[in-house]
Amino acid sequence: MNTLSWIRFCHCCYCYPGYVPSHPITSFHSSVVKELVAIMSAAGKLQVLKMGVSRRGSSLNATLKAKDVRIQLDEEFEKENGYSFDYVLVFQVHDEAAELSEQQKKFSMRTILQHVARGGIETKMFYSTDRGHVFCKLRATLERLAKEADRIDYKVEFEPTELRRIAETGYEEQNIKKIVIKDEHQVSHRDPFQNIFAKFDVEPRLYPAYRKYGHKQIPFRGVDRIKLLLNIIKTRGEGGCGLNLSELLRDKCLVAAFPLHEPEELNKLRDKWFSWKFAPWQQPLWDIKDYFGEKVGLYFAWLGHYTTWLIAPAIVGCLLFANVLVEDTADSVLVPYFGLFMALWSIFYYEYWKRYNSTLALEWGMSTFEEEEVERPEFDGQPTISPIDGSEIRYFSPQTRFRRIMGSLFFISMLILLVVGVVAGIFVFRYAATSGKWKEMFTVNGTQLGGAAASTVNAIQIMVMNNVYSTVAAKLNQFENHRTDTEFEDHLIGKTFLFQFVNSYASLFYVAFIKTSVEGHESCKPEGHGCMDELMMSLGIIFILRLTSGNFFEAGLPWIMKKLKRNKKENSLYREPSTIEKQLELDVYDQKGTFDDYNEMIIQFGYVTLFVVSFPLAPAFALFNNFFEIRIDAHKLVNATRRPDPRGAQDIGTWGTIIDLMGSIAMVTNVALVCFTSRRTTANLTDHERLWLFVCVEHGLILLKYVLMLVVDDEPHDVTLQKQRSSFIVNKIVNLIADDDDEEMAKGNQVRVDLTVFDEDI
Repeated sequence: MNTLSWIRFCHCCYCYPGYVPSHPITSFHSSVVKELVAIMSAAGKLQVLKMGVSRRGSSLNATLKAKDVRIQLDEEFEKENGYSFDYVLVFQVHDEAAELSEQQKKFSMRTILQHVARGGIETKMFYSTDRGHVFCKLRATLERLAKEADRIDYKVEFEPTELRRIAETGYEEQNIKKIVIKDEHQVSHRDPFQNIFAKFDVEPRLYPAYRKYGHKQIPFRGVDRIKLLLNIIKTRGEGGCGLNLSELLRDKCLVAAFPLHEPEELNKLRDKWFSWKFAPWQQPLWDIKDYFGEKVGLYFAWLGHYTTWLIAPAIVGCLLFANVLVEDTADSVLVPYFGLFMALWSIFYYEYWKRYNSTLALEWGMSTFEEEEVERPEFDGQPTISPIDGSEIRYFSPQTRFRRIMGSLFFISMLILLVVGVVAGIFVFRYAATSGKWKEMFTVNGTQLGGAAASTVNAIQIMVMNNVYSTVAAKLNQFENHRTDTEFEDHLIGKTFLFQFVNSYASLFYVAFIKTSVEGHESCKPEGHGCMDELMMSLGIIFILRLTSGNFFEAGLPWIMKKLKRNKKENSLYREPSTIEKQLELDVYDQKGTFDDYNEMIIQFGYVTLFVVSFPLAPAFALFNNFFEIRIDAHKLVNATRRPDPRGAQDIGTWGTIIDLMGSIAMVTNVALVCFTSRRTTANLTDHERLWLFVCVEHGLILLKYVLMLVVDDEPHDVTLQKQRSSFIVNKIVNLIADDDDEEMAKGNQVRVDLTVFDEDI
């Protein structure tokens, strides 16, 4: 019997009592048994039974005993630590005749298990129902997690009451006096010892002060355990597994690797989150970040903030649209006032998001996350010695990265030119369908549909090319070799936005500002109103198609595929699949999960703001869509995808810069629409006067924006104060930095001073 067959047999016996192999096992190499026992004992601390397997009956008895031992060990572990397995690796079971790649041979299941055992991680494996996969569950003891948290200075939160007790006791031996903080003037509503985070230390003096979780009152949440476990897995050198899961997945050494759901916590979150009664500002954000990580929590915080702020422009936009219906044209007399309102809205919306973001960063312990962020496992650098502190680091030449970035920009520029060409082709089609040789073909019962057809084609082109480019941008970004996840995502955001801005809005810019110059004023119908009506129709069709198709591909299509996959599985299985097997069948919500969600909403934000004076219903449509979007994204995370690897986040990254930039661009475009595209508002002005009006109003709004940015602080005063308190308390209580001996110096009684004054210099 070969090694792989023996591995399959042993793990099947552990997990399936009564399992009988399809062929009698008559012999095996003792060296293989010893090696496998060593691996499993190190990884799982198992007392493997020595079985002399010569008959099926004895094999069955041994299997039952092994299963009982395993169950007992699992129960003891959970009783001692308060949790069970947190992560799973999924291996493919290959036929003996299967051809494996060099990487698959190098990182076989045995090799990966050896690496896992080296990191002190415990394992338990079982077969899938169809015997096509082996699931390897992972966990680490509380002691192992604490050791890793101490090694990497993992941040944990302090319990305010216990921290106050320690602070008010002081450390006389370290020359640290009692710390008593009183807020007599009520300058902050926060307790001085609230929202204090610091590096974890195994030192007993601090353990009582850490905030505790679960019925066993341990200092790590489930999301913390997963982060620490992943850090052990990827760490190279002593104490780590040295495994790059992304590469193992890419090279098909692993089928999947993902955190396991915790049914009790997930059900609590589902009950709080899935109610149709809650408003966008009532999401259980703390529960979301405690289960999925701060990055996912921050996305839903931003989405809730954005949706809440859409209420005001949605109401005003509906009132304006009523006036549009009365006047029977998008070129309403109220357009300039709505444009001014939206300009102010975009300023305050983002300024107050920055304040909310800084508050969440403080309360979630993420205020300094980007300063302490570790390298990506995918970062490829040469080992060298740091010129700063002498530690070993990985180095990648900035010049090489710069050349790669320039190459990426050149490639993106070519794709943008391709988009411009495609958009130009669509407008040639529009011209032929509205006033050219195809005009009659697109006229039905006297109604001209050429413009609507061209807008529909444009909407489809936008969605297709955006999806194609997303794949290309990810490849280019990987090629650039960025050091941290934040750097990687920020560059990916920049690439994606640059392309998608042109792809999504080029046709609208053409209709708004270029069409009359190329095709003449008579090309816009009805005459006398510029192209405002055509712009409203184009924006409405593109916007609505994008909203409906986005929700279909995000919610409808996955539901259909899930049903088809489930029916196929039910017809082929001979037993009910386990919970973990069901999780494997779900879609992947990887690092690009929040990226795609942000990207969808930012493109929507552009449609809502850039040309909003021509389509005042855009905020109302966006509000209606986002009410469902929150629930669709929540359903996707909780029910339709595997649990993602939890990641931290200090802010929304470059998305925030893009929102700010688009707000400024929206001021320019909407003022330009009023001054140049609209023929009703500026009908009595000459072209020269329109230009001066545009320059004055646009510059005035930009100036107003920067004045308001100075007036509205990015960070609330109580947040700034609490960060200063945190720095002081952590330095004293955790880092044990002694007080300055100012009082003794002031008394002057510890140093003898010569006060003799001579009559002259001698």
